[in-house]
Amino acid sequence: MKLEKYLLEVITGQKRSIKDKVVLVLLTGLAWVYQGIVWTRKKAYDWGIKKSTKLSVPVISVGNITVGGTGKTPVVKMLARRLEKNNYQSVIINRGYKGQLEKELGIVTDGEEILLSAQKAGDEAYMLASSLFSTPVLIGKERSKAGKLALEEFSPDFIILDDAFQHWQVKRDYDLVVVDATNPFANGYLLPRGRLREPVTSLQRANCLLLTKADQITPEKLKKIKKCLRRFNPQALIITTRHKPTYLRNIGKQEYKQLDLEGEKVLAVSGIGNPQAFEETLRNLGAQVVDKFRFIDHHTYTKDQIMEIFTIASKQNVDRIITTEKDVVSINQELVAEINRQQINLEVLGIEIEILDSKEKADQLLIQLEGLQR
Repeated sequence: MKLEKYLLEVITGQKRSIKDKVVLVLLTGLAWVYQGIVWTRKKAYDWGIKKSTKLSVPVISVGNITVGGTGKTPVVKMLARRLEKNNYQSVIINRGYKGQLEKELGIVTDGEEILLSAQKAGDEAYMLASSLFSTPVLIGKERSKAGKLALEEFSPDFIILDDAFQHWQVKRDYDLVVVDATNPFANGYLLPRGRLREPVTSLQRANCLLLTKADQITPEKLKKIKKCLRRFNPQALIITTRHKPTYLRNIGKQEYKQLDLEGEKVLAVSGIGNPQAFEETLRNLGAQVVDKFRFIDHHTYTKDQIMEIFTIASKQNVDRIITTEKDVVSINQELVAEINRQQINLEVLGIEIEILDSKEKADQLLIQLEGLQR
């Protein structure tokens, strides 16, 4: 965690000593190496050296070109729900990142009951399974094997590949790329010099570019981002969305509360790719964010860290501690019991994706997906 934080401070220019500049030069060299690897891997599939598996139903990829924090998982939820509303059965395939079964195949939920714990499935896959009650969720690093299992077990109308824009094992029929409007192209550099997974020109492969958190930037900046995206991909459908807060609930309980944070002193806790956007959402709800704990993406919480959070909250005299849906699945049940004995509530903020464009524009996505069935 300390190394990742240091490197992030170097690439964002927060650290500027001679040593830091040397590290930056090394990272720049490694970024060129990384770009070569990305190009070679893509060409291996283009030239037929490696083979992509074609599945018998339409495959939708939901991905991004930057590391973490775009809001990809809520977009996957929205997509599955929209398909279900129109009488289509989908199956979601997630890698199961940082889960105990990450390198294996597993069914997190069969659409009726949850079959794997968050520790085994990984935080994102478990969160999807917990909120989509009739959509099967599978995990598997090898997407082709997971896809075949999905077809055998569930006979879906669509398969949704979560985080697959840079994966080529399975042929996709539709690429939806999620772009964070508050930080669309990071600092413009590839990993590890920056946060880009591949060059921005790769956006030309997308069928749909979905801008998240568009409400957190000015209309002028949003216009510039759209113009930039159009330059890379004139044909893609562009949809603007926001992260809509939907509820608060105490951790470990299913008692939902109204979103009334006006004037409340809040300690924000998150282990996600873009903590600033989460904290801004709290401020937009009227909360006074008096302090914050930011952990690395997919962080697993320890008892000592939880106790430290409550100690600081008590010293700051906060009214609530608030975290994200993604973080809460990374807190084991023993810690949940300990948390509920504390005097300060630790609450979870529910988030859904809300499309800001007109209904006609929003319906275009479904029309395009339905066209894949013909």
